[in-house]
Order: sequence, then C-alpha cells, then structure tokens
Amino acid sequence: MFAIAFDMTVGKLKEHFGEPYNNAYFEIGRILSQYGFYNTQGSVYLSTNEDMANLLRALTALKSTTWFAKSVRDIKAFRVEQWSDFTEFMKE
Repeated sequence: MFAIAFDMTVGKLKEHFGEPYNNAYFEIGRILSQYGFYNTQGSVYLSTNEDMANLLRALTALKSTTWFAKSVRDIKAFRVEQWSDFTEFMKE
C-alpha cells in the first residue's frame, strides 16, 4: 500500500487555481483516483496498488498540473506497511 500526503499554500491556490480555491481538492482527488488512490483523511490518499510505477505516474500527473505544482507546500509519498482503523474503538 502506498500513500501520498501533501499540504497546499492557500494563497498560492487562490492565485493559481482561482476561486473557489477549495475546489482544487476535488480536482486533486479526481486526478489521484485515476491511479487507484482514494482519500482517507485530509490531504492523505492511499492506494492498495503495490506497483511503484503507478505511484510515480500519480505523482507525475500532479506535477504536470500547473496550479498544483505552483501551490504545493509539501508532498510526501511513502509505503504503508499496515493500516489500522481505530474509529470504532474510539467511539466505544
């Protein structure tokens, strides 16, 4: 399983994506979903595809999106060895 996590600079999003700037997050989700990534929390996307080439394709798609490249503050990609959902545990 791979993950992509990022932070955007709101001022840069407003400048390069436009208003309403928060629609950029829907567009990011659309782009990443083409590569099997799904949003799990905030700006964290997961994919169960173990092919690193697929991860690189997803990152390349984001990089080629001009407003994303100009607005991203930080982006990380990493392998997730085990994913545990503690939501129900917390709500008990």
